[in-house]
Amino acid sequence: MNTYYKWIIVLVATLSQTAATFVTYGMGPIATFYQIEWNLSSFQTGFIVSAVNIGPIFSMMLFGYLMDKKGEKQIIGWGSILLGFSALLLTLVNNYAVLILLLLIVGVWYGSAQTGGSTAIVKWFPDKHRGLAIGIRQTGIPIGGALASAILTYMYYHHSLTSVHLVQGFVAIGGGLLFLLIYQEPKNHLAVAATSVTFKEKLEAIKNNKDLYPIYIVGIVMMTLQMILVAHFMSYLHQEGGYSLTEAGQYLSLLLIGGMIGRVAIAWISDQFFAQKREYLLMIVMVSAVILTVILPLMLQAQVLMLFCCFLLGFVALGWYSLFIACVTEQSHPHYVGLTVSAALTLNQFFIVIAPSLYGYMVTVFSSYQVALDIVAIAVALGAMNLYRVTKNMKISKTADQIQ
Repeated sequence: MNTYYKWIIVLVATLSQTAATFVTYGMGPIATFYQIEWNLSSFQTGFIVSAVNIGPIFSMMLFGYLMDKKGEKQIIGWGSILLGFSALLLTLVNNYAVLILLLLIVGVWYGSAQTGGSTAIVKWFPDKHRGLAIGIRQTGIPIGGALASAILTYMYYHHSLTSVHLVQGFVAIGGGLLFLLIYQEPKNHLAVAATSVTFKEKLEAIKNNKDLYPIYIVGIVMMTLQMILVAHFMSYLHQEGGYSLTEAGQYLSLLLIGGMIGRVAIAWISDQFFAQKREYLLMIVMVSAVILTVILPLMLQAQVLMLFCCFLLGFVALGWYSLFIACVTEQSHPHYVGLTVSAALTLNQFFIVIAPSLYGYMVTVFSSYQVALDIVAIAVALGAMNLYRVTKNMKISKTADQIQ
């Protein structure tokens, strides 16, 4: 029963993540709807998406601490329900400043789903199949984004902007209720939740865990590459390769499909062949992303190679995330997993917000999409080299300790 229930937990966590992402990723197409309705500038339109992504920065650490203390069930369930009610409030908005304020609140509640799904999986999968379970759960993010793009666009053109927010709200509330009804805390973690370590003491312990630092850097550089590809890949192909926006959009879709498959496949590979040494697979993924990014210009005019390259680039540059989460959890103190994952995700979240704008600035400075992309590739390569150096030193240190 327990074995089967583990996979039910994965399904519920995935559906809950899908429902929450339906709201936040849905703000991408919705920003365009507001631009049409309210005649917004490009900056105002872009800031609608940024506002949702700023919110989790302020909440993920707190939610992570509460999950370590109280467990995931109530935090994720009620977080998603409050996310839904915040989305419903958007139906009443007729002022841009109020819209941005409410979107910040929406983002704050999204922080519970962003953090909690991963920690729930970690608790139910202490070792075997952990990577695969995290990978499956992570597919909720692209699935939620894809469903939002299709359903919300249909609702807008066939009904109204109000109906769009109604659908968002009810989907998020449904996801929260589903989690509250089905999810149960694992028995072996109920005692852990009762530990009386303070928030400050946990933060101090995480800060002193130097083994996590190179993995944090990996998260920063890989998230930067990921967000640049998601935000600018169509423009890159249009400017550097002369593709029409329709063709560029098709290649972006292929990149995203590669990423969705990669999140499951890379995590499964790590379970099967890299147990207790996932960092080495993470290095391979990063080096592959660097190589594919650098050779991209050579593929632009070769259609078959371009299809293959886009899929593989998505597979590693977007598929890395589940493996990264698994690495973070395995280097965490078992009582502080939620807060440690939150710390890593909060760092990533800063770069989710600033990476697209930073890349746009670099493109302006260098008058080249490719040069700017090569600079990002160099940052990823340096992150991989740093991870290799630290991992190798840790291995030498452990071997020396065993000999003594």
